[in-house]
Amino acid sequence: MPPMPLSKIDTMPSFDRLLVATDFSAASQAACRTAIDTCLALRASLVILHVFRPVENAAQQAGGQKKEEGAQEAEKKALQEKCRAALEELRQQAVQAGVECEAILGRGKPTATILETITAKKIDLTIMGTSALHGLERIVFDSTTEAVLRKAPCPVLTVGPRASNSEKALQSVGPVIFATDFHFTTIHAIRFAACFSQLTASPLHCLHVMPRSLEACTQCQVVPAIMSEALQQLANESGVVVETPICATTYGSEVSCAVVDYAKQQKAKLIVLGVRKASLEASESHLHIAYRIITEAPCPVLTMAFASQPDVAIETVRRKVPALV
Repeated sequence: MPPMPLSKIDTMPSFDRLLVATDFSAASQAACRTAIDTCLALRASLVILHVFRPVENAAQQAGGQKKEEGAQEAEKKALQEKCRAALEELRQQAVQAGVECEAILGRGKPTATILETITAKKIDLTIMGTSALHGLERIVFDSTTEAVLRKAPCPVLTVGPRASNSEKALQSVGPVIFATDFHFTTIHAIRFAACFSQLTASPLHCLHVMPRSLEACTQCQVVPAIMSEALQQLANESGVVVETPICATTYGSEVSCAVVDYAKQQKAKLIVLGVRKASLEASESHLHIAYRIITEAPCPVLTMAFASQPDVAIETVRRKVPALV
């Protein structure tokens, strides 16, 4: 097999400083629990951020008069102190668990403040929760989480509604699953999967989903071998040590469902996805595979959005198994 067109990339990423953004909702509470577990697993410090946005009270009182400015300001200060106390409680929970932790009460627009904090604090991994709902073939995805997924300069670990119900997911004995479509831009996300696999002493499963119509195709039996060779070459070039990953091929008419089903079967502790930023920006949120996986996954999902590159796939794979791309 001729050499594959893989570019040089950095070596194993580091996860020394994590950020969890919270609005004190049930979804955020699940994200905070996951953040503490992740920090313990990775031996990382934690920043807990809440963006304070007081709602301007224009409601009228019973007498038909608006609240006086002084009363509004008093309510705002009381709410701010309540948020500050809730933040401190979360910080104490992290410290008691053995995690070095800082709490920040930010102000402004949530997405902008989160992104600014990521840069200012040199965050290596951001953790967020979402209460995305699934029904009538439509996913309503949290707009702030979606925006951070698209724009964050670091990986984002999202705790979806199904994962919220699974306690201590990152402490389970299940594997880390790296789901890949072999796209040249996103395949380098294997570094993050390999890092979590090593740091949590977990098996690494590399998964590719093929159309169900090709399940009986004898040509497709070469896919696992191609995947193994591609991933090993990537590991060699990047300096990532991948301890004999399990390379699996599954079939399904819907990629997101196939990935989620595999994660359920394997009792996965984490799913890792490489995503093209351009595709996130161009797709409707309820149609994008990454959002569907986050919504239905039984475990947290780590996404790394990569800047757009020429729309090419790995040519060796394209030649050997044209139906893959």
